[in-house]
Amino acid sequence: MERLREQISEMQSELSALHTPTTTPTPATVPTPTAPLIAAGTASSSTSTADIKEQLAMIQSQVEQHDQIKVESASKYPVRLTGLVLFNAFSNHGGVDNFDQPGFAIPQSYDTPSQTFGASLRQTILGIQANGPHLAGASSYAEVNMDFYGGIPYSSYSSSGGNSYGSGGGIVRMRTALASLLWSKDTLEAGFVAPLISPLSPTSYASVAEPAMAGAGNLWVWAPQLRYLHRFDTSSRGNFSWEFGLWDPPSAGYTNTSVYRTPSPGERSGQPAYESRISWNRGDPDSPGQLQLGLGGYYSRMAYTNRNGDSYAVTGDWKVPLTHRFEISGEAYRGRAIGGLGGGVYKNAVTGSDPITGASTFRLLNDAGGWAQAKFRFTNVLETNGAFGLDNGFSRDFHSLVLPSDASAMQLRARNQMWSANLIYTPKTYLIFSPEFRHIRTFNINSDSSSADIFTLSLGYRF
Repeated sequence: MERLREQISEMQSELSALHTPTTTPTPATVPTPTAPLIAAGTASSSTSTADIKEQLAMIQSQVEQHDQIKVESASKYPVRLTGLVLFNAFSNHGGVDNFDQPGFAIPQSYDTPSQTFGASLRQTILGIQANGPHLAGASSYAEVNMDFYGGIPYSSYSSSGGNSYGSGGGIVRMRTALASLLWSKDTLEAGFVAPLISPLSPTSYASVAEPAMAGAGNLWVWAPQLRYLHRFDTSSRGNFSWEFGLWDPPSAGYTNTSVYRTPSPGERSGQPAYESRISWNRGDPDSPGQLQLGLGGYYSRMAYTNRNGDSYAVTGDWKVPLTHRFEISGEAYRGRAIGGLGGGVYKNAVTGSDPITGASTFRLLNDAGGWAQAKFRFTNVLETNGAFGLDNGFSRDFHSLVLPSDASAMQLRARNQMWSANLIYTPKTYLIFSPEFRHIRTFNINSDSSSADIFTLSLGYRF
């Protein structure tokens, strides 16, 4: 460490010497230099200064790294700890399916309060990022993110904070994870991540455990997948990319036992689901001015008892900066049996009786939806976001069957729509203050609807 500081001091002295003017000789003793010599001397000085500045920046970076408390790994490769401590206080007006993270509005009843208030830190995130060795010309990278949304321990005195007497937090859950090999134009990745056909989500700190607009137009569901990306250098102002992935197709509501995991209809088919996407990108992915346009496709074979079926989706996504302060973004899709992706109001199929034969049967549910967001940045530390999302199961699939009289609210759920608006204030890089309003309206196939309003105040510290 001391040696690095000495090198910095020496280079700063050299820079000062280069910028300090020397005594100008008299014309009688020194001949006037020619133009080529002047140019050569200037170029040499500029090169020397640039080299020293580059070395100085590199050494300062090394010093800053050593000044931090390092996380040591067994592999001895660099490891970084990241996270977000997130506090959410919320007030729900109307019946909701999930007290601290509502996704659907439900009908009011004698045991459903019309107004509730609570607070939670269950959406707090902890992450680990690691850079590894090079392999076949590729750099290796891995990360895992966890939160506390895996459930709440049952206790007589449990609160939204967690275990007995309200201390602690919810059950730790693996949120996402990935391991990747990165070449200059290619990426190979294995992970538990969102579908590659749905790369975007609305901006929100009120809805983090599940991305904003989950259940209302956002195909967000994280699942195991293996995928490959290739970038084509088409111009200096942008690039064209192609992605392909193999996906372990989950299905909402398929597990028939609470003890063991049973295969979903997609897994029973004996083959993975397939997904692909083409996109055009311009600008840095982490910069506000990035332009992104994409088209995607998804297919999965599904095996039910005595019958097979096909699940598919066609998607589009966009992120367009209209000015340096204002941008629009969103996604849209049309598909069938996509409950496992987060569509179809979390249903792959509708069950009931054949209206002619009376035999029990089902219909794979056709679905269309999406979301759109408008973002305006007042300053570098203050922005506002307004979003709308819709997930709409086709009524013809419901009406083609005689639905059971004891059908659950989830079975009858046909459409879900959501509006949201928030302010995000980050006075310092790592501090977050964000109030948000959300309105949910959920429709059953019998035309009944329920609505709820959610007010959330989020306070966060990012590290």
